[in-house]
Amino acid sequence: QKKLRVMPGIDFAALRREREARQGAPSSAATAASSGSTTDVTSGGRRLDGVEVELSPAAERQAGPVIYVGGACKDASGHHALRPAAVPPSAVEVDCRKSGTEVRVRGNVATLTAGLGSLHDRKPASDAECERVVEFLQRDARAIDASLRRGESVWVHCAQGFNRGPSGLLAYLLLYTDASWDEACGALKAARPRARGRHNTFRQQLEQLADGPKANVLLADHRSLDIRDGGNDPCDDDRR
Repeated sequence: QKKLRVMPGIDFAALRREREARQGAPSSAATAASSGSTTDVTSGGRRLDGVEVELSPAAERQAGPVIYVGGACKDASGHHALRPAAVPPSAVEVDCRKSGTEVRVRGNVATLTAGLGSLHDRKPASDAECERVVEFLQRDARAIDASLRRGESVWVHCAQGFNRGPSGLLAYLLLYTDASWDEACGALKAARPRARGRHNTFRQQLEQLADGPKANVLLADHRSLDIRDGGNDPCDDDRR
């Protein structure tokens, strides 16, 4: 069996700092210095006076981009289209209910591909529908990976945040990180307990991804990811 190499960095915190520098925004280190903090967040726990400080894994994760997984709030028309309060405006949206035109980059070549349309929250009933679900999951995973590599936080969602949004995050974990099926489900449930992992409508297609090849030879460590509950509309709180 081919052994996959785990990338100890993709260093998402470094990617965010690089993005902030390109956009002219103050870096995390600059913000800490201006607030009087004595810890240099860019040096892995070394204070400005040279003393080593052990940082907790949670503190290290918070320096990088965040994955918010959940649902959406209803707008005036009753459509699940608005961001919950937990999701910042800067997070890139990955709507796992629909797929528009996608830009795919291979090497130095960018191409446009047609969207997949809408994905309904039901178990596929034919081989063609199964293949389409797999394509949706792969699309979701690509979109999440692309944003994280740019140092951007992502909002991975569907309407209520139970099935399709979580399935997109599971696909990313299975294809672009070192996570196994059980580890991916564990990471999802730890962030959003109401999300469907092992009982997901698309479990068969997700297990197909888990048993297949990873998208990259160099994989992110799933334990280093900062995954948080993105919330949902309060009207959906009692729904399962």
